[in-house]
Amino acid sequence: MKNLSTKKKVIIGIALIAVLGIIRSVTNGGDELPADKSTLVEEVAPVATIAFDTPLDLGGGVFVTVASPVRFTPTTFMTNIDQKPKTSNSFQVTIKNGGSTPLDFTTVSLVAASGENVCFDVLGDLDINGAPTEALAAGATTTYTYGVGCQAAAGDPLSLTVQIGESKVAVEGKLA
Repeated sequence: MKNLSTKKKVIIGIALIAVLGIIRSVTNGGDELPADKSTLVEEVAPVATIAFDTPLDLGGGVFVTVASPVRFTPTTFMTNIDQKPKTSNSFQVTIKNGGSTPLDFTTVSLVAASGENVCFDVLGDLDINGAPTEALAAGATTTYTYGVGCQAAAGDPLSLTVQIGESKVAVEGKLA
C-alpha cells in the first residue's frame, strides 16, 4: 500500500469525524427530557370578565369599555383578508385615562377567539385602524375601532382579551 500524503490523511480524518458525528447524533435521540420544564411565558388570568358595553375600572383611574360587535364586509385593502373570514365584526374600544401619567398604547393589546374557531385582526380600511400609536394623556379619553375576522358564523361565541399594561380583561359575547 502506498504512503498517503499529509493532505490526504487530513481529508480522510475530517471525513471520518463527520461520519462518526452523524452516527452519534442519529443514535443519541433517547427519551431524555430537558431538566428545565419552566414556561417562558406565564399566562395571566383576567382581572375581570365582562359583557360588551360594560365599563370596567382597571384601577389607577383607567377605565375600558368594549362596545357590542357590528358585522361588516371587509375591503380588499384590509389586513388578513386573504384568510377569507366567514364573519367579520368591528367594535369600538373606549379607554379613559383618569390617572396622573400618560397611558402608553404599546402596552395595549387585543386578542379575539370564537370557541375553537380561528379569529384574526382585520384592519386598515373603513376607519377600522386599531389602537392609536400616541400615548393617551392623563385625563383624556379615546375611542378607536378594532376589527376581527373569524372562521365562525354569526351567533357563535366571541371572546376578546384586552390587555392594558398589567391588567387583562376578558369580554364575552356573540359574533354579530
